[in-house]
Amino acid sequence: MMRSLMKRSVVAAAVLSLLLAGSATAAVQQGYTSHSKAAAGSNADWPRFGNTTDNTRFSPLTQIDASNVGKLGVAWTMQEGPGLSTWETYPVVVNGVMYITTNTDQVRAVDPATGKLMWQYSPKVNFYEAIAGGGGGVPTNRGVEVAGGRVYLLTFDNQLIALQASTGEKLWSSQVADPAQGYSETSPPTFWNGLLFVGSAESDAGMRGFVAAFDAATGKQVWRFYTVPDVGHGWMPAVGAHGGGDVWMPQLIDTTTGILYFGTGNPSPDLDNSLRPGCNPWVDALVALDARTGKFKWAHTEVCNDVWDYDSMQPPMLFNMTVNGQTVRAVGHANKSGLYFVYDAQTGKVLAQSPHLGPWTVPHLKPTVKGSYVCPNLPGATEYSPPAYSPITESVFQAGINSCVIVKLAPKSQTALHKRGAVDLGGSIKIVGKSTGFMAAVDVHTGHIMWKTPIAKPMIGGSLATAGNLVFSGADDQRLYAFNAQTGKVLWNPDMGLGYGAAPIAYQVNGTEYIAIAAGGGNVGGFLGTGAKTGGTLVVFKLNGKPIKALPALNSGFIPNAAQRPSVKGLAKINPWMYVDAKRQHVVIMMVAAATSTNNGFNFDGYANGKANFIVPQGWTVDWVFSNASALPHSAGLVTQPKAGAQPIVLGLAPIETANALQGINAKQEQYISFNTVTTGKFYLACLVPGHIQSGMWDVFTISPTAKMPSIVAK
Repeated sequence: MMRSLMKRSVVAAAVLSLLLAGSATAAVQQGYTSHSKAAAGSNADWPRFGNTTDNTRFSPLTQIDASNVGKLGVAWTMQEGPGLSTWETYPVVVNGVMYITTNTDQVRAVDPATGKLMWQYSPKVNFYEAIAGGGGGVPTNRGVEVAGGRVYLLTFDNQLIALQASTGEKLWSSQVADPAQGYSETSPPTFWNGLLFVGSAESDAGMRGFVAAFDAATGKQVWRFYTVPDVGHGWMPAVGAHGGGDVWMPQLIDTTTGILYFGTGNPSPDLDNSLRPGCNPWVDALVALDARTGKFKWAHTEVCNDVWDYDSMQPPMLFNMTVNGQTVRAVGHANKSGLYFVYDAQTGKVLAQSPHLGPWTVPHLKPTVKGSYVCPNLPGATEYSPPAYSPITESVFQAGINSCVIVKLAPKSQTALHKRGAVDLGGSIKIVGKSTGFMAAVDVHTGHIMWKTPIAKPMIGGSLATAGNLVFSGADDQRLYAFNAQTGKVLWNPDMGLGYGAAPIAYQVNGTEYIAIAAGGGNVGGFLGTGAKTGGTLVVFKLNGKPIKALPALNSGFIPNAAQRPSVKGLAKINPWMYVDAKRQHVVIMMVAAATSTNNGFNFDGYANGKANFIVPQGWTVDWVFSNASALPHSAGLVTQPKAGAQPIVLGLAPIETANALQGINAKQEQYISFNTVTTGKFYLACLVPGHIQSGMWDVFTISPTAKMPSIVAK
């Protein structure tokens, strides 16, 4: 390994010279001229999600390198906005304009050298239909695609929108999927040859994953490919509304062959395969289609049979490599189990495979009713984090997670109650021990780990590699890291004060190179309990910039507008606080903090100190409309014991609590939660703002296997 590394370091300078000298040719092949301009000391864009159409997240810029990276300072910053915290946007820079999104699907066009706002577009979006996999009031957006003078946006409620790139004017919109069924969109589309390619989210909710192509000029659908059969067909069980194979990160197209590549998510129910034994095609897989027609070409399942939620959703990348003296077009792709695969792009033949990059328990136990200890955790060793590839070192740089979990199966009777659109876990999870991170370099020829650097907290969001012999990535220890690409040595890691859920980019304006990243944490960091502060600040660096200081934490959580409140239209009002649709088994509970002066205002709907029991039948869908009528901040969550420090329970994949529950919301604000009552038991509705449980702000919340209708029983 060391001999190989030394040999590559010797030739690195020569390769770099050839790379930069040939940048104009490479740019023409990719359809861009930005890097050839950069070689002349002018401008270099970052025009796509992964920079070039090969999605390698590599920049040939060299102004910032391993010798001077410690001199980086802040060029400018931009905050995401009020009422927002986590930020997972992946910026692009096209024709000297940066385009970014907020987690609530706003699009901004800014000057990449100064941060000056040019225009902003704010679509009307419903964030409360999709309740799984980031839904239920947790909005996420990872950026836009820019092509042909247009900006293409996907919204959380499945709108595909085309904007005029110069002005932000809306040109057209199209509906990709029905959010009422549980679908959502969180990542940008991919443009090629007049088509836009769009994936799907929510296989954890029992939906059918798909990829669809739309006409980029009109928004009209051209074709759609479902990754799994419908309920009751093929390997898909007829009992319960199950699914899988979602495609929620950007797809990749080889512009020379017209082959479309994408990774797929896990099958559902996630933890229970009793109704779907054997390999389930095509979930946890890399899939290749004809981009023009959607016709299947090949696929490779990377985990069989998955009962640990080990998706293969990570975006793939393309690169050339030498095999038996011949140049071969290769596709690189990771699975959350921690394996990195290198495939022949034409045939799908595995050319190389890494060992597990993160922790891997042997034997790797399946979930049981009593519980099984496994590593890695459900977010896996690699999560969605897109890696970077360097043609200089011929290696892939993968940010990762070390985390373990106890997984338990739910009774079959509970799994059978699943409704399409609700979390379809088929069991429960409990994180064990501390979660840490790493950055690993994988040799694409052999799959060998060239180096691996441990990090104190998980690295989530992705990597950037540059010709300056650098690899950049952020971690939930709130530091942004720069590694030596040859050795993995940490060269720079300032404390930015915030966690990360996105990857950096590099670009150049008027001869000055910039590194930009959205800081503020991601939803996965919150799931892992990393403790990283959330904020929402785009920070841009340059050499000899301003001194680096910790960025502000903006922990207010997401505050929706009134138009996004769950509707009670057509529902029967059965008491002052509950509205039901018995046929659909759906209840909306109006939960008002400090509704009366009872208990000095420390109450829910006037009830405190356990004086009321909120009862919901098992198998129902619950919408909480939580509002605050008090001058004091309040929140709401379900806990197992009404005592100080109580942690919210997890139903499905997310804790049942309002956003930023420790801080709470202010007077006249509202927050919404949706969840499915598959787990029976006696729980407690509590305000999680410190000191408020002790003040009596708690009541009983029962999920009953025998109740026929929701009710509130007061003592």
